[in-house]
Amino acid sequence: MKTKWIMLLLSSVLLCSCKNDKTENNSEGENKVIVDNIFKVTVTVIAKENDDFCLLYTEDGSINFSQGSVWQNVKGNENEQQVVFNLPKEAYPTQLRIDFGMNKEQEDITLKGIVCEYNGNKKEIRGNDLGLFFRPDDSKCTFDSSTGLIKPVIKDGQKQSPSFYPQEANLGPELIKLAN
Repeated sequence: MKTKWIMLLLSSVLLCSCKNDKTENNSEGENKVIVDNIFKVTVTVIAKENDDFCLLYTEDGSINFSQGSVWQNVKGNENEQQVVFNLPKEAYPTQLRIDFGMNKEQEDITLKGIVCEYNGNKKEIRGNDLGLFFRPDDSKCTFDSSTGLIKPVIKDGQKQSPSFYPQEANLGPELIKLAN
């Protein structure tokens, strides 16, 4: 019987200690959730076919996107959906690039917004502001910032995979602000 109580107590302790969020009491006695320092990018899109999107990032201010990437599977849907990219814990981006899939059967994609979050700070980019912070790779797609419509370019009979590069002078400073 004593062994059962010890096992129950150990199980309870282990279950309670496995929670990721930490709480801390502030001076008013309220609990505040402390968020892990992971940079998160949420892209809200309408993508009608299954695909794989990729978020590429740099940490040196350049647009040499061979430094890091995060892939995310996207299930085709007629409605808006959020594609969430969590960067590795030690990574903090200075520039971002988004590749909107590789599925050649993908229809036009509608980009509704991009949200960058870090340590409780958030930058939301929506509507015409998308064009202020990101630019399409003209050899792969066109983008209408008033509607969010991304149209792949067809080159030599092949549909290209849409890709967005940063407007470096605008996006870089905003990403740095999130760290403060």
